[in-house]
Amino acid sequence: MAQKGFILALATFIMWGIFPIFFKFIQGISATEVLAHRVIWSSVILLIVLIITKKLNSVKRLAKIKKVTLTLAVTGVLIASNWGIFIYAINQNDILATSLGYFINPLFSILLGAIILKEELSPALKLSIFIVFIAIAIQIYSLGRLPFISIILPLSFALYGLLRKRLGVRAFEGLFIETMILSPFAIIYLVYLYINQSSEFGLNFNGVMLFLSGFITILPLLTFNASTKYLKLSTIGFLQYISPTLSMIIAVFMYNETLDFYKFTSFMLIWISLAIAAMANLRRKNGTK
Repeated sequence: MAQKGFILALATFIMWGIFPIFFKFIQGISATEVLAHRVIWSSVILLIVLIITKKLNSVKRLAKIKKVTLTLAVTGVLIASNWGIFIYAINQNDILATSLGYFINPLFSILLGAIILKEELSPALKLSIFIVFIAIAIQIYSLGRLPFISIILPLSFALYGLLRKRLGVRAFEGLFIETMILSPFAIIYLVYLYINQSSEFGLNFNGVMLFLSGFITILPLLTFNASTKYLKLSTIGFLQYISPTLSMIIAVFMYNETLDFYKFTSFMLIWISLAIAAMANLRRKNGTK
């Protein structure tokens, strides 16, 4: 069973890691239009999944709870922002910024847990977070501005994870309600583009890829959820770094993005901070200080 879980988790993080290649194939379409299609087709595919798994009644019960729907409206905006910024970064040939952002993400989650949930931070975790801010400061110095993509990506996802954790709604039911809330806005936007003849969507290669954007959003979630039944969360935690590592390799070796001294230094600092956090976590589990 552990081997099955490992294979499922490995497949999940490889799929997430090669996402940039998929979105690179979509040419001549703005990030907002791609995002609108991703939201709509994700909701359609999730509906099919929920019908097959006979969980629509659960969705109906959740939708009647005002607090749940309001929270999922907020998390829906957060996850859509995350998706949109990711697609924008790929369109701007800045996959390295997304890779750095997703390396930072676990540490941002720890920081939010400390600030909002009042979770205690060990000295090692405090050091890890401090190193992350040094890495961000290096990016600010290098770029002459805030590394918008590398900060907003992990921050939006960390906030999303925090709110979803506190809400306690299952992944698929929650994401379906989120995308259903956002879908009317996405449809209105696409209709607007169509009326103004600004949409590139049609029965062509781009049209097929836009439809598949919903499928590739849901498939890794299916394999990830399945893997959690067989693997410890600590194991999954280590495997998650496969995704940004793959994205970094793809950026440099497939799309010739430049890993200059400042970017390399930032990555090195993030890896050091992650190693410190991982060792602290292992020591805590082993009962040592």
